Amino acid sequence: MAASIAAATSYSTIYTNLNISVIVIGCLVLATLTALRLVPRAPSRASIVAALLIGLIPQVWRPPIGNVELGRLFHLATALGMLASVVLVAAVLVARWRWRLGTLAFGSMAAAVVLIVQASGHPAIDVWIILQQSARALLHGANPYELSFSGVPAGQTNDCFNYLPFTFLAAVPGRVLLGDVRYAELAVLLGGVGMLVAAVHHRAGGRTPRPAGGPATLAVPLAVMALCLPGTLRVAQQSWNESMVLGCLAAAVALALWGRAWLAVVPLGLALATKQHVVLVLPLWALWRGFGPRRALAAAGLGAAICLPWVLASPNRFYGCTVRFFLDLPARQDSLSVWKFMPGGLQTLVVLALTAGGYVLAIRLLDRPVSSLVFGSGLLFAAFDLANKQSFENQWLLACQLLVLGLACGAAERAGAERAAAQRAPAAEPAPPADPPRRPAFRHEGADVP
Repeated sequence: MAASIAAATSYSTIYTNLNISVIVIGCLVLATLTALRLVPRAPSRASIVAALLIGLIPQVWRPPIGNVELGRLFHLATALGMLASVVLVAAVLVARWRWRLGTLAFGSMAAAVVLIVQASGHPAIDVWIILQQSARALLHGANPYELSFSGVPAGQTNDCFNYLPFTFLAAVPGRVLLGDVRYAELAVLLGGVGMLVAAVHHRAGGRTPRPAGGPATLAVPLAVMALCLPGTLRVAQQSWNESMVLGCLAAAVALALWGRAWLAVVPLGLALATKQHVVLVLPLWALWRGFGPRRALAAAGLGAAICLPWVLASPNRFYGCTVRFFLDLPARQDSLSVWKFMPGGLQTLVVLALTAGGYVLAIRLLDRPVSSLVFGSGLLFAAFDLANKQSFENQWLLACQLLVLGLACGAAERAGAERAAAQRAPAAEPAPPADPPRRPAFRHEGADVP
C-alpha cells in the first residue's frame, strides 16, 4: 500500500479520481493492519517484489520532465533510478548477496538523485527560487523572512519564506559551493538514509550468521527501498524540503537503533526546525520509552533555539510567514486529500479527528521497539495528509517512506532477536561414549560362566 500511494501521487500534483481512490483505500488498509497489530512486521519477499514493480510503473510512464530545463544526463538519471529498484528485486530474491546488492542499489539511487539535479536546470517553482535567493541574501546579512522574491511563476508564493530556518541554513553550502541549494538538500537526505541503512544492517547482525531464509534478513533492501520509491527523483528535482526532513528523521532513527538516544536529539531537533508539521511526531518520540519526554523536550528546545534569532529579528514576519500563511491559505481543488468532500463547517474538525485517530493507532504500537515509532510516524503523517487542505506528492512520499523504513527497522529488530536467541541457546552436550559390547553369559552345569 505504501508503494501504491507513492506511485499514484508521484510526478503530479493534480487531483484525479484514480490517485484519491488509491490514497483513501490505502489509508483504510493501513489503519486496519495497525488496529489488528499486524504491522510493523517483516513483510514477505513476494510483497516487497510486488511493491518494487509497482514503483517502477510511474518512473517509466511519467518521468519528471515538467517545468525544468532538461540536460543531457537526464535520461541516465532516470535509468539509474529504475536500475536501483531492479537491483533491489535481485537483492530480495538472492539472500547471499543482499548486503552487497542493497549497497549497490543505494549507490545507484544516490547517483540518480545527484544527476537529476544536474540535469534539471532552473525549475520554475517557488520553492527552489525562494531557497536560492534566501541562501544568497543570508550571506549578505539579510533576513529571509523579510524578503520578497523575484522570478516566481504567477500564482505561486513570492512574498514569504514559509518554511522554518534550518531549511535555508542547511541549503547555504550547496548554494556557495555548487551554485544550487538542491545539492545541500541531497547531502542531508543521503547522509541520513545512509546512516539508517548501516544501522539496520548492524542491528540485523551485519555479517554474523543468522537463521537462513527468514524474512528478517530483508532489512537492508527495505531501508534502501524507501529511497527508491517513485517520487524521490521529483522531490529532489523540485527542491522540496521533505528530502531534508526524511534525512534528519532517518539519522535520528539510526542513532536510536545504535542505542545513542541522546545523540538522536540533534537530528530530531533539526527536523523540527525544517518544516512545521514535523512537530506532529514529537509526542510519539516523547511517549516511546526508548526516547522519553526529557529527550523530546531537548529536541524541541534545539528546534526552538534555531528559530529564536529569526523570531526576535522580526516576530511579525516570522509568525506571518510560518504560521498565519498556512492558516489563511485557501484550499485547492487539486489537493490530494478528502478536504473538498467535507462540508464547510466540518473540514477543520475532520482534520483534527483524523489526526487524533492517527495518534490513537500509532500510540498502540509504542510498546514495541524503534520500528513502531517510525511506522507510527508515517501513519500519523498519512492521517494528517488525508484531510489537510493542501496535500501533495511531496507530503505523501514522506509518509510512505517512513512506513517502509518502519518495516525495515522491524525486520532488523527481528533478525537481531533471532541472532541473540541463537547465541543464548546452550550448545548440545555430546552423547556419552557407548559401553563396550559384553559377551553374553551362558549356564554350565548350574553355574554362570562368563
